[in-house]
Amino acid sequence: MVRFFEISDILTKFGVASVLIVNTFFIFLTVFHVKRIVGTYRKMVLIFASMGIVFSASELIARPFVHNYNKGWVFFSLNTWLESYQSFLQFSLAVYASFYLSMVSLISVQFLFRYFTLINPKIAKKFSGRGIFIWSSYSIVSGGIYGGLVYLFGRPDDYSDEHMKYISCFKPHNNNLKFREEILQNYGLAVKGLPRLVMIPYVSFLFLPEVHSLLQSADGSIRLGNISFLVVGGVDMILQYIIIVYCGIRMHLVMRKEFSTSSTPNKKLQKQFFKALIIQTIVPTFLFVFPAAFVLLSPLFNIKMSLQTGWIYAALSLYPPIDTIAFMLLVSEYRKVTEGEWSLLTLQINFPG
Repeated sequence: MVRFFEISDILTKFGVASVLIVNTFFIFLTVFHVKRIVGTYRKMVLIFASMGIVFSASELIARPFVHNYNKGWVFFSLNTWLESYQSFLQFSLAVYASFYLSMVSLISVQFLFRYFTLINPKIAKKFSGRGIFIWSSYSIVSGGIYGGLVYLFGRPDDYSDEHMKYISCFKPHNNNLKFREEILQNYGLAVKGLPRLVMIPYVSFLFLPEVHSLLQSADGSIRLGNISFLVVGGVDMILQYIIIVYCGIRMHLVMRKEFSTSSTPNKKLQKQFFKALIIQTIVPTFLFVFPAAFVLLSPLFNIKMSLQTGWIYAALSLYPPIDTIAFMLLVSEYRKVTEGEWSLLTLQINFPG
């Protein structure tokens, strides 16, 4: 029987191949053919497309997968061609997580830039020159905080490995199956041999009778690191969405009010940019953020389960090419240039020389 994590490997490879083709073509068009996307915004879309390629490459190396198991989850690598380098693969999982949040934060930066372009062009000009270093650093730091926390606080220790060992799997006919056996059964892997990051927060005072206080488990161990990741990482993500939602609503209101006085070409272009940003936000939100919220927070509520939640990462591997294709479809100049390039290619094939 084919297991889902084996199917996810196919999806990951397809996503990497797709983004390499689609984003390379997008970068080629933006650099050599598209004329109306200029200045700072041009740099933003080029950086974002390049990050999509690097993000997919990091996924191919990290081969991330998640298994949610009752009071905790394990974020591990299914990479087999680098399996002897466990520390490297463990670090690559954190790098992968960093890249994702860096991409989300870069979307929030684009929203800010488009917002100030409409509201206050003087501030928008500050995004160029030295401003490029500032907003690019913001994206890198935002991602670095998230990935750094999961790497720092998620590394397995004696407590997490030993505690996981005694968590029972919620199965009607096999209540004594241990976590290690569960991983072996689902993935054919031994927990000790996995490059992994583990989160067992044990802070749900509503549902965990064995917890004596908000931060203390039954044996007196404090899991402040796991809690810090969930809280700070969550705030990091929420901050990006606050920027996106606020700027998105304000841009929509301004465009409705002010565009009656704008030239027709500029009016259409701004609307196209706005729609593209909305798609860039909606796709990862539904592909990853909403499902990931369940994955990250479910240990707090002592939900008895054993789920291969790594399908989220398989779905996310398709995000970069989907995002780029949507952008090219929504911005009319890309459609026109693509049609022109296709016509030229067809003409050369039909009439060589």
